[in-house]
Amino acid sequence: MAKHDRAALTDIQNASLEDLQSYYDGWSEAYDVDLAAMGYQAPQVAARILAEYELARTAPILDVGCGTGLTGQALGREGFEHITGLDLSQVSLERAKAKGCYQELCACDINQPLPLADRQFAAAQCIGTLTYVRDVSPFMRELCRVVQPGGLILFTHRKDLYGDAFQAALDTVSAQGLWALVHHSEPQPYLPNYKAFDDAQDIYYDLYRAAG
Repeated sequence: MAKHDRAALTDIQNASLEDLQSYYDGWSEAYDVDLAAMGYQAPQVAARILAEYELARTAPILDVGCGTGLTGQALGREGFEHITGLDLSQVSLERAKAKGCYQELCACDINQPLPLADRQFAAAQCIGTLTYVRDVSPFMRELCRVVQPGGLILFTHRKDLYGDAFQAALDTVSAQGLWALVHHSEPQPYLPNYKAFDDAQDIYYDLYRAAG
């Protein structure tokens, strides 16, 4: 994404699948530099959260919406060695591969069933990506499916999008006995140096434990 396209960040959640893929393909070259300039720290914060819960550093981790690999890179810095990344943008995945922090990478639409076996991962994370999930409950059920019993599921979501419908979708998964809430953070800065966003676009970090 060129600098003059940044305004699209305010409404890209409404894009079609094809437009979304094109958007991130085109942004992939400048993505890491642009996000650093915007003050983006969610990958590092998320990685520290998982590291605090005594996961073995050899445990398999799923990184959904991994983009160019900033999230996997942060996990790697915390010592995690076995990371699988999923993303819609093939061009972004190529840049993630070049970082050398993923054992596997796969291009897929996360609004569809994930192309992964049951109970494959000790933990799954989805950082900065839920904006593009059209139906939250089925997606979260998929994360519960691919995570081992007692495994961790961590995600971020923007405060301005974390409304009653989103909470109800999470509660539906809880009512089905698939997971239990471990931690819901206070709002944290998302892109503090990006002037189009204010406190309304702060993010929550939610951590759930899959049913044992």
